[in-house]
This record gives sequence, structure tokens and C-alpha cells, in this order.
Amino acid sequence: MGGRPVPIVLSKDDHIFELDEAALSKILLQDHVKNKNVVVVSVAGAFRKGKSFLLDFFLRFMNAQGTPDWIGGNDTPLEGFSWRGGSERDTTGILIWSEVFLSKLPSGEEVAVLLIDTQGAFDSESTVRDCATVFALSTMVSSVQIYNLLHNIQEDDLQHLQ
Repeated sequence: MGGRPVPIVLSKDDHIFELDEAALSKILLQDHVKNKNVVVVSVAGAFRKGKSFLLDFFLRFMNAQGTPDWIGGNDTPLEGFSWRGGSERDTTGILIWSEVFLSKLPSGEEVAVLLIDTQGAFDSESTVRDCATVFALSTMVSSVQIYNLLHNIQEDDLQHLQ
């Protein structure tokens, strides 16, 4: 695997978020990317519910480049964005995968595909404002925003994001 997660929005101790423009520029201004339209796929949702795990399957799919058996076997380790079991949060701020994937649309246009992981919402260290800020930022920059839930969406799942 050629990339790694890069923090582009940093979560500071005082509940302030800071954009790392240099890190973002380093990814977006690569020669094979800088003149292409961009498709941003982001995953948001509650902490410890599988956002990074899901993104690792997206990475596996993008790296397979159309191979029918892209999902791999049960013994194939899942690599990419950091995830682990337990109750402590793993991802903070907003992370982008450093490797930009090129993909052709049905129109024939080649686009740059970026994968974004977000800090989980509703953990013991984040305020409601923190959660709403991360969700809003990721939604604003995403072409596709996945709101990852374990069950059917409920009204209270959305109320926290106002």
C-alpha cells in the first residue's frame, strides 16, 4: 500500500480545529492531480463504529483497480487508516489518505479520488460543537459523505449535527 493517513484538520486541546494547509497542498498539488477534478469520499459518524474500518475496504477496492476479487480472503489483513477494538477514540480531527487514486468516469473524464476519515462523534473528549464542526467541514468538502450508523437512521442521530 503506497499511502498513509495524513492529518489535514488538527484537533487542538482547547476544542479548536486548525487546517494544515501545507499537508493538504502537498497532496492536492502533485503533478498527476493538480489539474484534475476531484471526487472526495468522506466517512463520518459516532466514534468506535467502524468508519476507519470501512475506509480500509475502500482503499483495498481502489488499490485493486477493478480486479473482481478485490475484497480478498478472510486471512488478508486490512491495512490503511488506523482502527482498533476498544472504547477509546483512535482518529482525531480529519485525515486524508496521502495516495490520490485516479479513476475514469463513464464520460471518460479522469478524476482524482480522495478518501477522508473523520474524528468520531459523541466520545467523552468531544463537545457537541466539536462533533458538529467536524461533520460540517467534512460535508462541505465532500462529493460523497457517508454517515456511518450501526442501525437505521433515527431523528436523534441528526439532531446532534445541527
